[in-house]
Amino acid sequence: MTMITNTRILIHVAAACFVVTAAAPTDAQAQVTTAVNYSFNVPLVKVVPNPCTGGFTLVNGTLTLAISAVQDTAFQLTTTLTSSGTGKDVTVDGLPLIVGAGPDYQYSSDGSLTATFFDGIPTYFEGTLPMADFLVRNSPTLTGDSYMLRTVLRLKANNGIPSAPTLDSISVACE
Repeated sequence: MTMITNTRILIHVAAACFVVTAAAPTDAQAQVTTAVNYSFNVPLVKVVPNPCTGGFTLVNGTLTLAISAVQDTAFQLTTTLTSSGTGKDVTVDGLPLIVGAGPDYQYSSDGSLTATFFDGIPTYFEGTLPMADFLVRNSPTLTGDSYMLRTVLRLKANNGIPSAPTLDSISVACE
């Protein structure tokens, strides 16, 4: 449910960015710089597998999405995602563990994509947005219980209209 909500927010933000930039001047001779910058904070809730314990972690936090589009002699689109929060040990259904739960994880993630087009605003665009999620538990007794989740999203836009991001790959590793 949360991934769908986050995906919908990304779709709306990307659509707004492409609509605004599609109206930007495309004449490179004019040397006019047009820039559009958007930044949104949205709640983040997701359950991720924990490779260190064999269980799951419920992540609660805030996701910041920043989109920048610049039209100068080239068109450049930059998308950045960062987030922070905490994580709790949970069952596969997301219910908190009462027995065997350790202290909360500190959670952070980041990812970015920059695409430059020298022929103006593209009619078709496809790119990947790699994300790195870090979950670190500060506990003197639970060493080796930090892990990393690597996710790659595939972004596409056709005639300025973005499609829903799709999951390209995912991997989880105990650190």
